[in-house]
This record gives sequence, C-alpha cells and structure tokens, in this order.
Amino acid sequence: MATWEQVTAGLDYGGYVAWETAVADAQGDGGRSYVPVFATLQPPEGSAMTLAAAIDATLALTGVHFSQHERDLLVTERALAGSGWPHEVRVVAFCPRTMLGAMPDFWKVLRVGPAVAMPAAAPVTEGEDLCKLQGKLLPEVPIAAVIDDGIGFLNARFRQSWGHTRIKAVWLQAPERLGEATRADVVCGRVLEADDIDAHLVTGRDEADVYRMVNRALLPVTDGALTNRRVAHGTHVLDLAAGASPWDGDPVQAIPILAVQLPPASVRETTGRRMETYLLQGLRWILAQALRLAKGANVPPVVVNISLGSLAGPGDRTAFLADWFSHEVARHARLTGGAKLRLVIAYGNARLSRLVARDEMRRSHPLELIWRVLPDDHTPSHLELRVDTNLMAGLKLELLPPPGSGLPPLSVDWPEAEQGWRLAGPVAAVAASAESGGQSLLHLTLGPTAGPGATVPPGAWRVVVRTTLTEPVRITARVQRDDTPPGYRTLGRQSWLDHPFGWDWDEEARGYVAPRGAKDAPGCPVTREGTCVAYAGAENSAEDLAILFVGAARPMTRDPDTGEPFTRHPGVVKASAYSSEGVGHMARPGESFGPTLVALGDDGLALPGRRAAGVVSGSVTRMSGTSMAAPQVARALLGYFLTVPPAEQSAAGERIALTGTATWAKPDRRMGHGMLVG
Repeated sequence: MATWEQVTAGLDYGGYVAWETAVADAQGDGGRSYVPVFATLQPPEGSAMTLAAAIDATLALTGVHFSQHERDLLVTERALAGSGWPHEVRVVAFCPRTMLGAMPDFWKVLRVGPAVAMPAAAPVTEGEDLCKLQGKLLPEVPIAAVIDDGIGFLNARFRQSWGHTRIKAVWLQAPERLGEATRADVVCGRVLEADDIDAHLVTGRDEADVYRMVNRALLPVTDGALTNRRVAHGTHVLDLAAGASPWDGDPVQAIPILAVQLPPASVRETTGRRMETYLLQGLRWILAQALRLAKGANVPPVVVNISLGSLAGPGDRTAFLADWFSHEVARHARLTGGAKLRLVIAYGNARLSRLVARDEMRRSHPLELIWRVLPDDHTPSHLELRVDTNLMAGLKLELLPPPGSGLPPLSVDWPEAEQGWRLAGPVAAVAASAESGGQSLLHLTLGPTAGPGATVPPGAWRVVVRTTLTEPVRITARVQRDDTPPGYRTLGRQSWLDHPFGWDWDEEARGYVAPRGAKDAPGCPVTREGTCVAYAGAENSAEDLAILFVGAARPMTRDPDTGEPFTRHPGVVKASAYSSEGVGHMARPGESFGPTLVALGDDGLALPGRRAAGVVSGSVTRMSGTSMAAPQVARALLGYFLTVPPAEQSAAGERIALTGTATWAKPDRRMGHGMLVG
C-alpha cells in the first residue's frame, strides 16, 4: 500500500516548484533543463559591491541567458546606477535548473517559473542604453498596449490606412530557444515590426492564410493558435481598447499600438504558472519598446491592458505579480523622469466558482471542506491554505482521500517552512513555506485524474484543519484555477470547494448555489469574497492611480425599488453575477476591498457580452467578462491623454474622465468607485 513520505528537499521555492521537480524526477524532464528566474539584485552581506558592479556581474554569469530587452534594460539601469546602490533593480533570467541550489549571493530570488528547454549557448550581444535612443513617437500621443492571446495584427481595426498598420511592434511569443549563430540571447517567438506587418498587408494575401503561415513557423501544431480561428480573446480585447475603422476619422487612429501575444500553452494552463513568466517578460518588453521608440526619455503615456489572471496566492500586496507590477510602475517613472504608465487589469470572473473559503477556527470549530476533484482532469489540482505564521505551531492537517480509493489519509502537524509530504508517483503532495506577508502557506497538490502518468481518484477529498490554541485562528483556502479557456483542447477541469452544511437559494442564478453565511449556524466557510485575481492588492503611489482593476456590470431590466420592468434603458447598472468581489469579512491588510471601477461586461441579462472584432477584418463577435470591461477603461484613459494637454493632466482629471467624480473614497466590494462614464 502507498504511504506518505516526509520530504524536505526541493521546497525552497514553493509548492509549485516542488511538485514540478517531483514530476520531472519521476517522468523525466523532457529536456527542460532551464528555469526562468525572477530576482532582485541586492548587495551581498558585508560587501561593498555597487549596483553597477552587480549588473555587470549578472550579465557575465556563466550559463545564464537573457532576452535582448532584458540586456537593454540592465544596461540602461547601469547607466543610471552611479557609484552606490540608489534603487532596486530586478531581472528576468534563464538559469540551469541545477543552479537553483547555488544562486549568486547578489541575487534575491522572488519566483522560479516552470522549466523550459534550452539548447547550448552561442556568443552574446551587448545591450544598449534605451534612454539615449531617438525614436519618432510624439510625447503627447499615448501608446496603447495589450498583453493577451490571439492578436489579429492584420485586422483593419488596427490600421491607419489600407496598407499601413498602427501596430509599432507585436511580440508573438513562443516556446524558448537560443538565437542562431550570432548570439545567445533567448529568443521567445518573433517580433513583427510595423514594416513587417505592412509588407503582409500590401500583398493582398488572405489574412487567415498569413496567420496560418506565421503560426506554423512558430508554434507546435498541438498548441492550437487562436488566430487560426474565427474568434480570439486578444483581438477582441485590443479592438475594445484601441480599435477603430481606418476610414471614419476616429481620433483613436492617431494612437500607436504595442502588443504581446502570449504562447497558447501559457494561456491554456489557467493556473497562471506559465502565464506569469511570459506576462512579465511581455510587460518589460513593452516598456523597453516605449523607451526605444520615444525621443530619448521623453516617453508618451503608456496604457497597458491585461485581461488575464490567476486566483491562488496570498491575495494582498505581497503577491508576486502585485509586487512586481508596483515595481514596474516605479521603475518606469524613474527611467523616464515621471512618464505616465497605467496598468488596466480585469478584476476576475470567479465569483460563482466556489474556489475560496475563509473561517476563524477554534478548538471546537475546525475548518472542514470537501475538495471536489473532477474526473477526466489531465492537469494537477492545487489548494492553498494560509494562516498567520506565528500561529501555525498549534495546527493540525487531515487530508482524507475519497472513500474506497485505496489511498491512505494524511494526518500531521502543520509543518515548518520547507517541509512537506509526498505520496509516491507522485500522486499527491503537501508543501509548507513562509511568505513575506506574515503568513504560513500549506500547498496541497493532487495529480491528474486522467492521463498517461500517475493519477489520483476523482471525487470528494476531505480537508480538515484543527487548532489546539485558545485564540481564534484566521484561515483562508484558495483553489487554483484549473479550467481550460474556450478555443483550446480541454485538458484541465476545475476542482471546487463544497461543505456539508449546504447552500442558500440564489435568486439571480435560480438555484441553491449561494454560500450559507456566517450568520447561519453552523455556517459555510466557502465565500464569494476575495475571488478577485491574485494580484488585486497591487499598490499605487500616493500621487497616481497607476494600477486599475476593472469589474464587469450589466444594465438592469427592472427598477430596483419598485420591481417594475424598464420600458426604456435608464442607465442603471448592477455588477454582473460572475464579476469578482473584494474582501470584506476577515480582511487582512493589503487585500483588495473591491475593483477600482466597473464597465459594461454585458449588454443585458439576456444579451451577455460586448461586440467587437473577430480575428479577420470585418468579422464581429460577442464576448463576456471583466476581460471585456477592462479595455473600455483603457480606451477612456487613452482618450483622456490624447485630448487633454500634458500640462493640464492630473490624477483628479483622470478620475473625472473615468467615473465623473474627482474624489474617490473606499470602493464598493462589487462596483468599486462607480461606473465608467460615457
């Protein structure tokens, strides 16, 4: 009979890395011998090393590879570093997996991404100081940028005229490889400049044929590129953010575009493990391109739309992406002398998915959850349990497999950081780690329920956490996303949380699907609070609201006071049922209380979604979600920066342009600071 084995090795970088390492050890790594490493440079203890010297030492590391824009950004930072260590510098590098146990002492590793294949190295090229370049972009005309999948870069909605595009560059990301012959910089797909896109346009070749040709050269057939289809999420989002007919005189036509198309495999895996790697590289590439295309450091405002997200994580400002986004905002301001950067991010669609639970445990009141894992799931399922670090000594975990599965239960004390247990196969794992936000994380992983390798039985896995402490213990459970987005081959199936004390009637959903509130005894810990994207706690500066999270709303069909149906649309809206909500009950410092604002994600209860472009010119489709609300806010910001002279722009002016009011107080948990005007 299989038994749980206690392990301590391989947990230094968290439960995801520990699981991936265990799978690679059991099944082979398939040649994936490198990992993307996200690190901040730091002075070694007792050393007089300067920041410039640390950058030089980073660029000279043996066996470590960078993308070209990373080299450029490091060289640009080195030029501004001076003789001391005046500010923080971060880097994204590709390192041999064997290097994880011996990182440079002037690096502090923040995250390790999933392993990638990487052939042998070739000679490198030097980076360049981006602030010294002289591009052609006008400083008063903002840049629209989108990071998404399926970018229809030939679509007429993104052109200045019949044969000329507004897209200055699009990075079509793909699995990594090293450059050929002349350099060792990591090549992740292909960048198409405006001239490359124009060359395709003037041929008059069918757009669909061009997409198929480009995708064949970049992607495995099994990846299922969305631009080979009629509908693509990224094209729809880009149209809502910056699309315009080249013939109708829309002022948006003056706005240049930068776009990043994520690899299909990174979007298909909705846990975000792969997506984070490419998303952050894409954001840094966009900001490097803005510097490259601008006139020196005179950079136009940049509005970046990100309609992607994952759920698991601490859910506060210490979350990896939340922290890194805040860093990028500060870094861009430092490099450009205060140029405006706005990140507009979808708040999430997971409100109804039963993925989050919160509770206050006592001796007589343990946390009890049923983790329902579905059959035919070809991907692992993840559940994260978090408590305050100084309370973990009195906690106990029980993990009970479905009855009749033949697998043994696990009953252990909450472990110290970097300890855990593994069920051979690997079939399941439990890994503990401490987090910078003052919490202790217990990461539970179940292997796939179907597929060629080791599998676990689907069904009701029972999770119980008990406390022997006299003080109440606050605990949060989050199931990581595991579904497959539309347009991709279905591999993942979403696990979810259940509870024996049941559910209340949900009038809007017309079913018993609403978690029974804490006011009911004994209550259901599953909640719709805190279902926003994992990085919704990202901080803004006191002067600017640089990071905006957008929820979705829909028009109401009945008067909320009288219940009478509206005979004509009155402009009254309510949050769409799926639109995530912030944390109210038992919130921790730094958690998101609600979205920044909302925009229409649906045209009505019976007419879900918003109309925008399909992949090829002239096609139109309808898509729903906070993903479609966010680009409308991005478009409003672009319009503000385009029409208001730079000297007259202000944070209050932006707020008025978005919601009609200059002063924003505490946001509503569903509606934020209000509805996007116009």
